[in-house]
Amino acid sequence: MEINIKPPSLKKFTETIKILDLVGIAAGAFLLAVSIQGIMIPGNLLTGGLTGLAIVLEYIFKIDVWIWYALLNIPLLIAGYKYVSRRFIFYSIFGAAVLTIFLALLKYIDFGIEDIFLSAVFGGALSGVGSGLIFRSKGSTGGIDIVAVIIRRFWGFNIGQTFLVFNIFVLSSSLLVFNFEKTLYAAVSIYIVSKVMDTVVTGVETTRTAMIISAQNNDIAQVIIHNLHRGCTYLAAKGAYTGEEKEIVLVTVAKTQLPTLKEIVFAVDPKAFIIINETIEAFGKGFRIGGPEF
Repeated sequence: MEINIKPPSLKKFTETIKILDLVGIAAGAFLLAVSIQGIMIPGNLLTGGLTGLAIVLEYIFKIDVWIWYALLNIPLLIAGYKYVSRRFIFYSIFGAAVLTIFLALLKYIDFGIEDIFLSAVFGGALSGVGSGLIFRSKGSTGGIDIVAVIIRRFWGFNIGQTFLVFNIFVLSSSLLVFNFEKTLYAAVSIYIVSKVMDTVVTGVETTRTAMIISAQNNDIAQVIIHNLHRGCTYLAAKGAYTGEEKEIVLVTVAKTQLPTLKEIVFAVDPKAFIIINETIEAFGKGFRIGGPEF
């Protein structure tokens, strides 16, 4: 007898353009423009990403930087349209346009930072906050941003990690046109950008996920639920040596709740075994509100 099982109807997800996202992209572009025009350029520092590569190519081939930037962006925008989403490409075009406007308006801004190391640190931090806001708003300013999002989607690497790898290539090529000292300062700035950006994208407060193995797993779960107000999940497990069937208690808590969690577990069962892992992001009740990215 043939049985046809129809899959349950799934609600189709439709991407929407949100004003809050556009505001976040515009705010991030503003901070990025302030950093570039007010700190990086006056400090004679090379920027990272596709802009930095375009600057190097301009020095080598004597073709204007905006031409290189446009040419390099074309295949990336096509790839983004194919592998990411139409909304992301719209946001990217919007971000690139807004950044261009802010760069023009803030052309003569200069914070007067004479120390090149301070320029690298504060310029990198401000650029990281701006770039992080843009990514958190599901957008970009084009360039290597699109590559970073594609890599994150298919291979799971952090956006900042992708930026760091690409910028190592940019810094290596910059040695063809800049002195070694300036390249080192640019490397410091780019490293700070990647770290600050990841912090803004994922959030400052990282969480911890614990797996608790105990003969008193039910008691431990109930104490956690009523005292830490965190949900618990039982995972079926079997001891490799004893062959005994067990249930592991899985719980995710805020970093500040970790000491209390350990205190609770060992108060109930001093012989309990705990494995604690850092969780980059947690979505759902009690944590961040979930939603599609890019």
